Amino acid sequence: MEERRPEAIAARPGSIQLRDVAVGYARNPVFTQLDFNVEPGEFVYLVGPSGVGKTTLLKVLYGMVRPQQGHAFVDGVAVHRLHRWQTAKVRRRVGCIFQNYELLPHLTAFQNVLLPLQLGHPRVNDPGGYAMDALELVGLQHKLGELPGNLSGGEQQRVAVARAIAHQPRILLADEPTGNVDSETSARIVELFAELNDMGSTVVMATHDEFVLSRFAARAVWLKQPRLEVAS
Repeated sequence: MEERRPEAIAARPGSIQLRDVAVGYARNPVFTQLDFNVEPGEFVYLVGPSGVGKTTLLKVLYGMVRPQQGHAFVDGVAVHRLHRWQTAKVRRRVGCIFQNYELLPHLTAFQNVLLPLQLGHPRVNDPGGYAMDALELVGLQHKLGELPGNLSGGEQQRVAVARAIAHQPRILLADEPTGNVDSETSARIVELFAELNDMGSTVVMATHDEFVLSRFAARAVWLKQPRLEVAS
């Protein structure tokens, strides 16, 4: 009975709900008793100092870190109890931009964007077209054939953005996506997120970029430790 009640609350597509979530490593808890809600179609900033748990929280939402306790629902899926082989169920509808990019070094920029479309979205009629469009949106249409090692940090960041938005995800998770780019590119990246949000996607973005926070209005959630507090 206790399992069914939170599921009934959290079944809405595009929503994120965490209830009493705890995550830690050995005797070093990252956070405990975390409650966190994002409504479908909402744009939310996760704000806080380095090491406060923003990246870990995003990894919980993406199914990369399993909480020790509590319930975590993303797009109606109970990610707190998914096995690794089941995470594809979440990732078909959720895009994620990692702080360290996670690009495959032996694949070109185009192939890095294309591969997840081919593997996770077999029903997409023109995956190559989706990949091309995404790279054009981030201004890298002239770098299609370049390997990640031949790209600057900012260009690698933009490839990661293109990969995350190519399948027009229902939920977008972004970990410091403007950290290695100039202010003009930062603005364009957040504008892309805003466009996705206008089309109905839920966006959760971890950032401490004052330029972004001051220019693009959205709900800001401040993360504080030792017991993680969520303050809007």
